[in-house]
Amino acid sequence: MVNLLAAAKHDGIFDVLPGDDPVPDKLPPLFRITSIERFPGPNRQVRHRASLFHEKAGLSVEWCSQHVDARLAKGSLVSIRWAGRTQSIGGHVQIARLVLLELPEAEVNLFHLVPYRWVRDRELVARAALQWEGLPRGFRHLFNAIFWDGQRFQRYLVGPSSLENHHNGRNGNFRHSVEVAERALLMAEGQGLAHHAILALGGLIHDAGKADDYRFDYSRQCFTMSDRGALIGHRDTLQQWIAAAMAKHRVILPEVHYLGLIHALTAAKGAPQWLGLREPRSLEATILSMADRLSGEEELYGRLAPVEDGFGRYHPHLRGRPFVSRMVPRMNA
Repeated sequence: MVNLLAAAKHDGIFDVLPGDDPVPDKLPPLFRITSIERFPGPNRQVRHRASLFHEKAGLSVEWCSQHVDARLAKGSLVSIRWAGRTQSIGGHVQIARLVLLELPEAEVNLFHLVPYRWVRDRELVARAALQWEGLPRGFRHLFNAIFWDGQRFQRYLVGPSSLENHHNGRNGNFRHSVEVAERALLMAEGQGLAHHAILALGGLIHDAGKADDYRFDYSRQCFTMSDRGALIGHRDTLQQWIAAAMAKHRVILPEVHYLGLIHALTAAKGAPQWLGLREPRSLEATILSMADRLSGEEELYGRLAPVEDGFGRYHPHLRGRPFVSRMVPRMNA
């Protein structure tokens, strides 16, 4: 048994090791559960063991209780209640219990709570975290209210953006979302009328509903279209999520910002009138649409490009074969 612990940094993660300082003050205030197990404990109690993750720290904890809180599951966000002096037994830090964080907090950057198993590209996660940090409080609260559910957030990060078109691999939808947010902000540079927060949040969530469009088929080892994806689609799914998040968690946005965001997410150029969709009538709607298309086609061009200059492989989404003419580097005189 170790009476005192310190946090020692190792490859970007803090592991709990013997030391001279108490651990609690050195650790983040909340974690994501990445695994949890339960065993028979002493005096008819239940012994719990959980692995916890934060971008700045990772540790294994253990505690006993008379009852099982079934809400504590893989993906849940929790805080630690400590049991006096910090102790480690068999590599597990002894705590009083874990407390489930049920209400979304506007100041918590969820991208700091993305386990490595979900997204291995940590540079991509850092780019997303930077976009989130630049949002006003109401927009951050809305994003967190949508994705406080760990399983939904995981599907958003892990799933594809399509089955056969652009960004159709693991983490494809997440990568596409970050690219759209970044490209939209670049297009808006120098545009005094463009609302940068609408573009950043719009880029991050414009295809978020695809988290429920696709499901991973473990028998076939591939993503397939879900019933919701086939019958409803990501646009309507996202609108339902936004409405539920704002109503349930009292997300406060100025009406003009709310309308601007929803319009940017739903406007469609050239859509038939009978669909009920609106033509883009804001700079944000136009820019977001352009950034969305650019990200998708750029990924397809990169995937289908030939080894040398000329035509690449055919793809129906491009309605032909992409032509590539690479820039020849200038020779020094």
